[in-house]
Amino acid sequence: MELPRTITVAGPGPGFTFRIRLQNDANPEVVQGILSRLPLETFCLHVVVAGETIYMPAPSISLGSKNMVERRMGTVYFNTTSQSICFCYGAVTESTKVNQFARVLEEDLPNLIDFGKLVYQETISQKLPKIVPISIRLNGSNAPSASPSLDRQTLTTPIGDWKSVKQIIDRKCEQLRRPEEPDEIKKIRLGAVQTLAGGESSPFQATIFLQGFLSTLGPHVFSRLLSLSEEPGIDLSLMIRQTKVFLLDTFDHFKFLNDLGLKGLDSIGAAYEQAFASLESLDDYRALTDSVRTLIQLYYRWIHLTFPWYLKSDFPGRTDEEVAALPKLEVYNSAENRI
Repeated sequence: MELPRTITVAGPGPGFTFRIRLQNDANPEVVQGILSRLPLETFCLHVVVAGETIYMPAPSISLGSKNMVERRMGTVYFNTTSQSICFCYGAVTESTKVNQFARVLEEDLPNLIDFGKLVYQETISQKLPKIVPISIRLNGSNAPSASPSLDRQTLTTPIGDWKSVKQIIDRKCEQLRRPEEPDEIKKIRLGAVQTLAGGESSPFQATIFLQGFLSTLGPHVFSRLLSLSEEPGIDLSLMIRQTKVFLLDTFDHFKFLNDLGLKGLDSIGAAYEQAFASLESLDDYRALTDSVRTLIQLYYRWIHLTFPWYLKSDFPGRTDEEVAALPKLEVYNSAENRI
């Protein structure tokens, strides 16, 4: 069966819809992985350090990167470590090469640019961001129909074999991928958290830690554990030991994230650890761990969306010369501050 040459990316309205030309020869693994999962429907986000680029959370498609190129307007790439499909709509301020699998059609670039600007305006420029839906589908097909209703559930997961744990995590991932604010994210955004600084009653500190830990945990720790499991000479027992060292021993990341407001992740961590006993192969390990990684990545996307990026106006940019002319922080001297 011949693969399609182009597919359609649709935002909230015809003016934000554009087609992308697939690079079947240059990056067949990613292209076929994406085609096998169409239609995809989720929400769109804007990068904060890479320039004018928008992206959408994606399922696991590939752990490898084949077609590494420099970015420019119209580049469409799969970010392997963070499981996202990205679209460059303008200037790029990062030098790292990316795993390109498609390009936006030249005649559709104006719609991409308008869509990128819309996502920027409605997300990281707003005190109260909006959810901007996005979908990818085959040309000529209608937008994805609404997903079957999924019961709202907590992440209180019974201990069981790894397949049953994975099934529950995958179901939660389907909930989080939908363009609808999860209840736990709403609570964090509106301040219903108990982790505080001193006697303060502010969710700001918890939000900062969530952004920092999730941005490292999913794209880097989990992704690299999965990559390491593919290395020659690695066996299952060693991968389980390394996973415990990175995620559970001494400092339990799942319990910490639960304390920060992602309720139920402590149970997921416990179930994940218990499920190690039922793993029989590295393939089993990768299947289970990839589901946990996807869950963490999706929580990271929601925290990124609701993070108070509007505070950037309180941190003006300056030149090196301007900084040199400003004073350094003073050292507190108790003798000078006596009454």
